[in-house]
Amino acid sequence: ISTTPLQALNLLNSDFVQEQADRLADRVIKESTGDDIEAQVRRSFQLVFSRDPDDEELAACIEVLKEADLSLVCRSLINSNEFAFLP
Repeated sequence: ISTTPLQALNLLNSDFVQEQADRLADRVIKESTGDDIEAQVRRSFQLVFSRDPDDEELAACIEVLKEADLSLVCRSLINSNEFAFLP
């Protein structure tokens, strides 16, 4: 495992990570209530980190969802240090 900037960019843009993020987003949408983006963000955090987002994380992800789609949020979560390293 490495945390170099080039690796982070590679993971963020890799076909494999993009495909997994798309699959995760599809699952989240199926498991969430309607078009409730807050519920979608919460479910994404539960699946990836086994926890709910804090208020700041929730607000940031909702802002991303307003500009992009859930797949980008999922890709960001997958690419995070919290996902890469077990406590």
